[in-house]
Amino acid sequence: MKAIITGGGTGGHLFPAMALAEELRSRLPDLSLLFVGAKGGIEATLLAKSGWSFEGIRASGLRAKRMPQRLRGIALIPLGVIRSRAILRRFSPHVVVGLGGYASAAMVLAGVLSRIPTVIHEQNVFPGLTNRWLGRVVDHVAVAFEPASAFFPEGKVRVSGNPIRGELFGVNRTDALARFDLDPDRLTLLIFGGSQGAHRLNRAVLEALPLLESERGRIQFLHATGSRDHDVVRQGYIAAGHRAIVEPFFWEMAMAYAAADLCLCRAGAGTVAELCALGKPSILIPFPFAADDHQRWNAESLVASGAARMILEGDLSGAAVVEIVKGFLRNRSGLHTMGQNARALAKPDASARLADLVIEAVHRQQFTVNSPLSTVKRMP
Repeated sequence: MKAIITGGGTGGHLFPAMALAEELRSRLPDLSLLFVGAKGGIEATLLAKSGWSFEGIRASGLRAKRMPQRLRGIALIPLGVIRSRAILRRFSPHVVVGLGGYASAAMVLAGVLSRIPTVIHEQNVFPGLTNRWLGRVVDHVAVAFEPASAFFPEGKVRVSGNPIRGELFGVNRTDALARFDLDPDRLTLLIFGGSQGAHRLNRAVLEALPLLESERGRIQFLHATGSRDHDVVRQGYIAAGHRAIVEPFFWEMAMAYAAADLCLCRAGAGTVAELCALGKPSILIPFPFAADDHQRWNAESLVASGAARMILEGDLSGAAVVEIVKGFLRNRSGLHTMGQNARALAKPDASARLADLVIEAVHRQQFTVNSPLSTVKRMP
């Protein structure tokens, strides 16, 4: 089978795409797969490290604050479709799968125009504008959360969950704490803001450190700051006398998650899915400028199930963080309960379910019963 997976720009779009690719490769030894994403995005670097083929197209967002940027994004759409159709003619895929990101829309639309089976995956509780529109014209829609089904045509939708990277599993806490030289008896707070870090989260933590002076012997930190704030945040921990591992980005995210007792982070779809799959309690700070405020919807779905606490960015302060953290220091069992609630929301077979849908799309349109693909295992 030949497939194009398109998506990227952020880890939230790229990591589920990579998880799907791994699942397809495990089932189809003869799989020929091409990733298509935005030129200059993080996808080119990360995909090269994993040995996947990649082609970039020019693309830009349509929700930029300034009108010139919006107009540029609109102007790049037809150019992206033209470039995408050229890739389709050269690669001749059996299916195009879109997982979101600037370049994804152009490639999926090109697939529709070329009458190639198309599948899109919506990762958020509240779907983005592009996917809501594409949902009308593609063949199949997979959603991570049941409530998102209401935004798409009935009969096209399947609830799959969000695919999770297999590399995140299989690391135990003891090994992870040893890897970072951390104390197993302390509460470990993992702070991260996505692939680019989060300046507002970093500031709040710096404000919190002096307020946690009395707890220095009971708490320790793993903090991914992003490159811009790394030096300032690192010096803040040193000045406050707290035990902390501070890096711009944790490349061994599986180790960081395994060591963590509590996470302080944004509420992107990929992050939320990982927290649930790994059973990690969290304090979620939704990014307020995300399209359609979708991170708040994601966070609220966890809070409603007792799987997370939420602080809106307008209420975010060092004192607000400290209040929650001190509560868990007094009641560590509450962390265990929250983690169990998070795990109950997980769909650990999401990659398999999405792969089922992709293979089904190919079967329905182009392959006979005697095709080699008919022997591919599917979820029961």
